[in-house]
Amino acid sequence: MRDAVLRYFSEQDISSGREYALYGFWFRAVFGFLLVGVLTAMLKYGFFSAVWQRIGAAVGEGLLRQDLFFIIASLLIIELLSFPAAVYFGYWREAETGFANIGFPGWLFRYAKSLLIGIGLQTTAIILLLAVMRWFPQKWPLVVPCVMGLFALSVTLLAPVIITPLFYNQTPLVDGKFRADILGMADKAGMEVNEVFVIDESRYSKHTNAYFTGVGSHRRIVLYDNLIKSHTPEEAALIFAHEAGHWKYSHVAWGLSLGVLGMLAISLLYSLTYPIIAQVEWFGLRGVASAANLPFLLVLVMLLQLFVAPVESQISQYMEKQADRVALELTGLREVFISAQVRLSRDNRSDLLPAPIRVFWLYSHPPAIERIRMAEEFVPIK
Repeated sequence: MRDAVLRYFSEQDISSGREYALYGFWFRAVFGFLLVGVLTAMLKYGFFSAVWQRIGAAVGEGLLRQDLFFIIASLLIIELLSFPAAVYFGYWREAETGFANIGFPGWLFRYAKSLLIGIGLQTTAIILLLAVMRWFPQKWPLVVPCVMGLFALSVTLLAPVIITPLFYNQTPLVDGKFRADILGMADKAGMEVNEVFVIDESRYSKHTNAYFTGVGSHRRIVLYDNLIKSHTPEEAALIFAHEAGHWKYSHVAWGLSLGVLGMLAISLLYSLTYPIIAQVEWFGLRGVASAANLPFLLVLVMLLQLFVAPVESQISQYMEKQADRVALELTGLREVFISAQVRLSRDNRSDLLPAPIRVFWLYSHPPAIERIRMAEEFVPIK
């Protein structure tokens, strides 16, 4: 494997990527378990139960009183406990490794905006979930996944036009050969797209990327301005073609659908096991549809994510491989595809020799050398 990597990268590239990938690895691992441990102790010793009672005494009972304020308080407490990790990985690592283009005050302002939006969306989703559970006391395990799926769909559709502009200047790609080539490629892929958007990621960092979002007729492809600056027009167009692959296979829609199925499984499991786990007094459970259960459920979700991560990882990698294949089929540019992967890996300091277990458990994309090997073996359709 190392010999294959060294055909395209230097030892310095390998060392640099490994250093960035493993920066704070043990901090992340230990902090994650420590956070779960602290939250569990807070449950065990009645901290959240006390918060629940005090909020109830202050504002009264009700979905938009005690429940609402307890949800917000619980989410804020968890964000406060998570803040050291957010600073370490969100700012400190990026600054130390040379990616950050903003100082700590700028990062903190951006973090605060993300925090407010995140808590607002999470609170809305939880209130909606509790309301459905109370409106449909018998059938909620079947209704909740549908309602949560519609909520996720709404956020997916609204995010590019409401949330993204809060962080970025989002502008159409300027007229020229590059734009014409991209739109021609989109047409070849059968994509109904009138615009390709560019966001000014360079305000915050030196990372390069592109992404696809939306479903149905509300799909869009967005390029980082750093990508356009650091890649050749052919490379950037080929990266666009990769996003066209996500478009072709409706990967966002598939992701939402799989999320609904996952929610269905969790809802059914929770409804079946609730009578058993409710007997553990220090869990603080107060009825299957009570907001008081939220801290316990959040701890449960954190633990569940550890075991679900490989499934999500493998699904994501499969989708990325499909998108890579489409990019090559649309363009036939194997050498350009390889050069784009090399440049992306260097620009973002990718780990070029990741441990297989990390790839299996955590990676959303195949390692760079696997993507390059796929391009080497690709045979254009004549």
